[in-house]
Amino acid sequence: MARQFVLLCTGQRGHTYRNTKLLHVGAKGQPGECVRGGDYESNDGEGGAPLLPDLQGQYRRSGQAGAVWSWSWPVGHNPKSAQFGITTRDYQDRRQWSGVFGDVVSGLDVVRAAVKYINISEVTVVNCGVVLPL
Repeated sequence: MARQFVLLCTGQRGHTYRNTKLLHVGAKGQPGECVRGGDYESNDGEGGAPLLPDLQGQYRRSGQAGAVWSWSWPVGHNPKSAQFGITTRDYQDRRQWSGVFGDVVSGLDVVRAAVKYINISEVTVVNCGVVLPL
């Protein structure tokens, strides 16, 4: 999932997250708040097919703000597996997202500002940022 995310951030395979809309805000203003994006195909939540054939791997769970996770479950077994979620507020209890493959290192303030928009689908990804090597 992380490799696919990098490819879609950089556009190395042609498809990219640039100029896609954010699609949904979950738990707005509550613990566990998150934003969904990643439909590079139809830009309406119906697309976002995987670029890589096998997205099996070791994924973790997290309830921390900044966690980046696959919107599909089980991970990689969904035709929309390029769609992602970013947690913008920590869970206050033991709940966690599954399929976490990365973390926002800087720029979470930008994502948090985006979730404040009344209509999240008016927010467009202009720059996918820098991906730091592990």
